Amino acid sequence: MSSAACVLSKFTGCMVILFAASAQAATVTIADDRMLVVDGKRTFVLGLYENPQDDAVLRAVKEAGFNLVYSAADAAALDRLHAAGLYAWINTGANIDLSQEREQRERALTAMAQSSGKHPALIVWEVPDEALWNNWYSAIQARWEREPGQLRQKIAEHPDAAAAQQAREKATESERLRHVGDYAASEAAADAAWKLLGVEPPHAGFGVANAAERSAKMLEGMRAGYTLLKSLDPAHPVWMNHAPRNQIAQLLAYGTAADIAGCDIYPVPGAPYSGHSDLADQTTTAVGAYTDRMQAGVPGKPVWMVLQGFGWADLEENPSEESRQKKRRPTLEETRFMAYDAIAHGARGLLYWGTFKVEKDSAFWQDLLTVVQDLSKLQDVLAAPDATMKINAAYAEMAGSIESDPIVLAKEAPSGIWLLLVNENPDPLRFQLTGLNALEGRTYADHYKPGSTHEVRQGKIDTFVAAKSFVLLAPR
Repeated sequence: MSSAACVLSKFTGCMVILFAASAQAATVTIADDRMLVVDGKRTFVLGLYENPQDDAVLRAVKEAGFNLVYSAADAAALDRLHAAGLYAWINTGANIDLSQEREQRERALTAMAQSSGKHPALIVWEVPDEALWNNWYSAIQARWEREPGQLRQKIAEHPDAAAAQQAREKATESERLRHVGDYAASEAAADAAWKLLGVEPPHAGFGVANAAERSAKMLEGMRAGYTLLKSLDPAHPVWMNHAPRNQIAQLLAYGTAADIAGCDIYPVPGAPYSGHSDLADQTTTAVGAYTDRMQAGVPGKPVWMVLQGFGWADLEENPSEESRQKKRRPTLEETRFMAYDAIAHGARGLLYWGTFKVEKDSAFWQDLLTVVQDLSKLQDVLAAPDATMKINAAYAEMAGSIESDPIVLAKEAPSGIWLLLVNENPDPLRFQLTGLNALEGRTYADHYKPGSTHEVRQGKIDTFVAAKSFVLLAPR
């Protein structure tokens, strides 16, 4: 680790800043209510997967209120973030999975912990992204997406018509068996088709059929790596990000190899142009649904949700204007709603992925900075303990079907009790909150519509929440 760093004047005035010599590693703990505590301060995480190399962009990130940024396990990168007033997280990569190449990975993980673990910028480690899901997805890509086309092409090119016909029949059988869920037989039939063509099967022994075995092996290795990392660096928690997939039992098992968990979910604009959720809910409210799933997967531990910082067309090479419209970026209102939906469901942190694909002079980037700035200004509210008062929410009768009850989160902030109301339904709702007797006579203002006020009378507040929207009530 370097003992000093000189960072250009946008952050430091080009003065030399002593880190290793004068700054100490942050003290990081997790409170009983699952909130991160950094150097004694309860902290709601606002994170960014992108580590901008442009100092002006990094300054904008800090000024907006982001407090956690991805970093390589590199002293210069960590020094730069520390100079900018930002905390960092480091992904261990495969080094934390000791199920294979154990000695080599143990050495690499040990070196990483020793070189970066005491840096004052570091507050959390991350395991490989979507590790659980990738046991299945890598096989799905190989066996279901690539191999059938490759096999058909090889059959069409084969000079022996009889052998080609036999291989074609086996390939057809493989497809049929896959569609009825007999993955082992399907993969065996595909392997047989390749052999009939005189070609070694490209994925023999690897497939969806044995994904659970690979997952179990990886979990054993990641538990061992987690134990090693915590012994080397007990001061920093370990975070695991999942894909929006897999079952609760699988999440519970993998949750034993981390201190914090969560998942990425990017639902805008919805099916068929995103399809990121595999739940029935393909809309922005999938964020809340997955927040609940993640909490069920790591009971008693913090959940950080990774939200959409891009449009799906941004991931394409040279997307057309039509694609940009169909696979658009979230609006300001959608970005703000997804954040509060996750918070209402208990998220203790929000991080954004995909901004590396977004122009920094775009309206979307400015919208995202606006949302994060709003959240940052509410840091004392978001990081506050949940209030213990029992609040009931009821809604007036209406014509539509109501799939989700109103969600109410009360936060016991230094400025008083704040109330977050979320309506996940496609219809607007008139809410009545009861159980507010301790707040009798208090006046509340809508944080995003300051002219709208509500007074607690007889322990009640009446308010209106638009479809798939929220109201944040601030005490006055």
